[in-house]
Amino acid sequence: MKTAITELFDIQHPILNAGMGRIAYPEMVIAVCNAGGLGVYGAGSNPPERVREDIRRIRAATDRPFGINAPLALPNAMENVKIALEEEVPVINYSMGRGDWIVKRARTYGGKVMASVNSVKLAVSAQKHGADAVIAAGHEAAGHAGDITTFVLVPRLAELLDIPIIAAGGVANGAGLVGALALGAEGVSMGTRMLLTNEGVVHDNFKQRAVESDVDRTLYSNKFDGHMCRVLNTPGPERIYNGKQSLNPVSIFLQSFGIARELEQPYLKMFSDVLRKGPKETFAMMRMARMLKMGTLARDTGDLEHGQCGAGMSVGLVHDIPSIAEVIERVVAEAEESFGRLAGLMERDVVAREAAAAAGRSISSAAA
Repeated sequence: MKTAITELFDIQHPILNAGMGRIAYPEMVIAVCNAGGLGVYGAGSNPPERVREDIRRIRAATDRPFGINAPLALPNAMENVKIALEEEVPVINYSMGRGDWIVKRARTYGGKVMASVNSVKLAVSAQKHGADAVIAAGHEAAGHAGDITTFVLVPRLAELLDIPIIAAGGVANGAGLVGALALGAEGVSMGTRMLLTNEGVVHDNFKQRAVESDVDRTLYSNKFDGHMCRVLNTPGPERIYNGKQSLNPVSIFLQSFGIARELEQPYLKMFSDVLRKGPKETFAMMRMARMLKMGTLARDTGDLEHGQCGAGMSVGLVHDIPSIAEVIERVVAEAEESFGRLAGLMERDVVAREAAAAAGRSISSAAA
């Protein structure tokens, strides 16, 4: 499959992993790259020096192009993007902010830039600011999905944009890839499917719970971190969703010391930055601190009662935990089967129309 995305990024398959923060680490990125896709490192709020080390680890392990993702509103994110530009990462993926300055700097070394969007307005702005492509996250997607479904968002953007679209949300197999291409996308970004692999760093307890879950076993709310966000339905986030667990300022304050250490930020600087933003932002940062803590439990301890793990609706389409190489090989094979099935339907339609036309000619001859 040759698409505008495979040409743009010089990859074999139009498949990306979502640049999930604290999930899409070098092992996942390297595996996706070596399997012919575009591996995207989740820089997120990672400490900047760790990001630099991870970029160099990826580059040492694969000669294929790779990307880095950083939502600009997160702590450390701006610095992480600057490091990616210094290291001349081939593809920069941004969201939650304006990216024209990223485009300008990436152009100096031939880098490409893609913006993650969940609305028409954001997609049009990304194109205006010079992005080479957009990742359109439909309502089905994990994390900060929008209100518009993939089936509607992608074809609408295809009507409006001149740059390639990468579909995200609801894609976990080859049929999803073919469907996205039919809608006007040039490739797909898969998060939940890539998370539930050998290279996904979430604890096995959450992987198993996800495999056992159906398409309706996710929660979508702004109660988790202040933005509309989709996560796996487990006891911790379910209590938050149902209003049975409120923020505990004392607990958040105690957790904040560990968060500052994890982000490698001076505590007083982080604390003053939060206070300076006012009550609304302070409350949002408290919710984000709680979410980071719950995410750490999901990743490191497998505490199903208190942890939290992002998951899209496509979790119900995932039934095993293979390697990333197996996933990509399987998706490509399934896509070929789907193309074959569609070709068969078209062939049957042609045969039926030809038969009908022949029958019509026979009737006309008989009447004559």
